[in-house]
Amino acid sequence: MSNHAETTSGHEARSAKTRSQLIEATIDVVSAVGYEGATTRALAQAAKTTLSAIPYHFGSKKELYLAAADMIAEYAAHRFAEAAALLDDTSDVDELSVRFELALIQLLHTMLEEAEPHAWTAFVTRCAYDNDDAFALIHERAIAPLQARLVHAASQFSGRSSDDEALRLRVIGILTAIFSFRFLRGVMLRGMDWQSIQSEAVRQITDMVRDLCRSSFLAVLPADQGANRKTVSA
Repeated sequence: MSNHAETTSGHEARSAKTRSQLIEATIDVVSAVGYEGATTRALAQAAKTTLSAIPYHFGSKKELYLAAADMIAEYAAHRFAEAAALLDDTSDVDELSVRFELALIQLLHTMLEEAEPHAWTAFVTRCAYDNDDAFALIHERAIAPLQARLVHAASQFSGRSSDDEALRLRVIGILTAIFSFRFLRGVMLRGMDWQSIQSEAVRQITDMVRDLCRSSFLAVLPADQGANRKTVSA
């Protein structure tokens, strides 16, 4: 009985290790050559396992790809939830606007610190560009919940409905800008003539996000007022 339990336990440990190696290898290979270029043979070789391990553990290359996305999504959801938690436990509108700013700044610092492997960034960049099932999974599990929390908070202190497309677009615009500091960092580095993101750069970017939160950017005008303002300006 004891020998059987030990054998089973040993098999499960080896199986878990192989699964983990395949997922990590998939992130590395897909980040380098994309999903289409990542052959099952290349994935198995990178994971230092047999080709048959992919169908045995995941069923198909697509399911392995989604498992890799799911691992990143779970991690990202945890990190993003830390920022979203700053919006909890307050009904005061003024305090909520302050917490909204703090949540975005925490998200910004999470993006800038690059604590995760570089391959993760490249993996997400590729599947986001393709807007495929892997990115849909990451978006649904990690990004969408954070976006919903931010839109709800913005609707409370701006007086706009959370269904207002103009308000949602502005919140998504801020999120996209923050994500771009991680996923399109070359644009910022070359544009600012920075060699890397040092502490002074982080301070300047933080100040920019803070100024944006304190501006009238989220104070969306109703459609009729916006039209009147354009008429007056003309």
